[in-house]
Amino acid sequence: MSYNVHLTRTEHWTESMNNPISLEEAKSCFDQRDDFKYTNMLSLKGPFGTMSLEGDFFHWSVEDFSVPFSYKEGRITVHRADEFVIDKMIEISAALGARVQGDDGELYS
Repeated sequence: MSYNVHLTRTEHWTESMNNPISLEEAKSCFDQRDDFKYTNMLSLKGPFGTMSLEGDFFHWSVEDFSVPFSYKEGRITVHRADEFVIDKMIEISAALGARVQGDDGELYS
């Protein structure tokens, strides 16, 4: 099981639909950034081939790698976010009027 970090506008990320970030707001925010690209598909390469997932994704491109920010149920989530990614999430949270919160409810600022 992986650990997730979320952009949310609620006290706890599990309640994100109570005060959601809309997909339109997220698209507008990420469209203003040259290092992000929106797609409705995520392709993952594994030992048995490539798997594709449908959804709403904002891919952050940094040097030679891409980090998918996944939009779902009024929040934006990054799986296995490290400090570098969390710093970017904190930057984006200001533009969205959101907070950065881990799976266990801890806040990052």
